[in-house]
Amino acid sequence: MLDDHAALRRMPAGSLAHAYCDFMEREGLTAQGLVDEFAIFAANKPKFNDQFEWYMNRARDSHDLLHVLTGYGRDALGEACVLAFTYSQQPSPAHLFIGYMAALNMKKTVPSKAPVLHAIREGQKLGKACPRIIESSLFELLPLPLEEVRRRLNITPARYYQQCHAEWKAIGVDPYDLLGKSLPAAGVEQLAAA
Repeated sequence: MLDDHAALRRMPAGSLAHAYCDFMEREGLTAQGLVDEFAIFAANKPKFNDQFEWYMNRARDSHDLLHVLTGYGRDALGEACVLAFTYSQQPSPAHLFIGYMAALNMKKTVPSKAPVLHAIREGQKLGKACPRIIESSLFELLPLPLEEVRRRLNITPARYYQQCHAEWKAIGVDPYDLLGKSLPAAGVEQLAAA
């Protein structure tokens, strides 16, 4: 269903379906790609073909929808914030551990005043404030306006995530290449002074 963009595009403009398609097409992603990656990870794991496996597949399949609903990008901080959000939706210590460890690594790699740890905590709080998305009906949500879906699910804008992006951009660091090696020369000088 999520890879049938032609069907999703027949839903109203401004809908969650359109926002999802825009996100997936812009990022060069497919829902099948997540399935394939998970299959590699789970290749040697037992298969049960039961409701638990269905639930885990649904969690996997809704990951990119979380990016769209929360507004978190696919940058390092965005992924860490989605993990923190996911922890509050589907408690697994690994989600929170990876989110906070990623944040600490970002703070170490790019010293700045960016409120990275606050962004992770905010993601956790946003996930706790809304009903479990994995248990929501995607068929009912996809045709609705994106902002209406966010209101229904009580998802509010992530302030600290945006503040981090603004802070990094102000010192010449691309938030989408935060952990990369291509820091601009001016950014390197400003980081050394920070």
